Amino acid sequence: MIERIALLLLALSFGACTVPPEIKVPEAKAPTPTGPPARVDLPPMVKLEGTIPPATHADGLTMRVDGLMARWQKHLKKRIRVKGYLVEKYECPKDSKICQRPHAYLHDTPAGGEKKLMVVSLPESINEALTPGEQYTITGTFDRRSGDGFIQSNGLLIFEEAEGLEVKEEEDPRRRKKPRFR
Repeated sequence: MIERIALLLLALSFGACTVPPEIKVPEAKAPTPTGPPARVDLPPMVKLEGTIPPATHADGLTMRVDGLMARWQKHLKKRIRVKGYLVEKYECPKDSKICQRPHAYLHDTPAGGEKKLMVVSLPESINEALTPGEQYTITGTFDRRSGDGFIQSNGLLIFEEAEGLEVKEEEDPRRRKKPRFR
């Protein structure tokens, strides 16, 4: 009998907890403004379109290096023309028996910077004719991987042709020992 009464009291207590109590909140009155309206001073708006470099030079035909690097995904596996200054090129040490394949780096300014475009698959005669500090227009395919083993996550230019480049005639190939490339 006591067990039944305990169970009945327990069941009644659970039932009582399920009904939420009513709480009446008094309505708050909005304060009436006294005096002039508040003045808000905000900093000037930031123009975001100026932070991304332009994609092309003023001629509209050749791409800028920084513009290409900012939009690299859009140009993957496409043939493009890039105008830039040669800031660095690889030259095999004279005493070396094994060398890297010829490659170079372009930038929008002769001084260079952190956003450089790697140009790969350069023939040796073209690599020798390139002069650091000079501006070149290079046509090629923009990709992340070249057939001669170079890989760049943000893209590289696979050389096809260069404008304004004077290539020297090669000397007798039998006289010159060519290095092996790895």
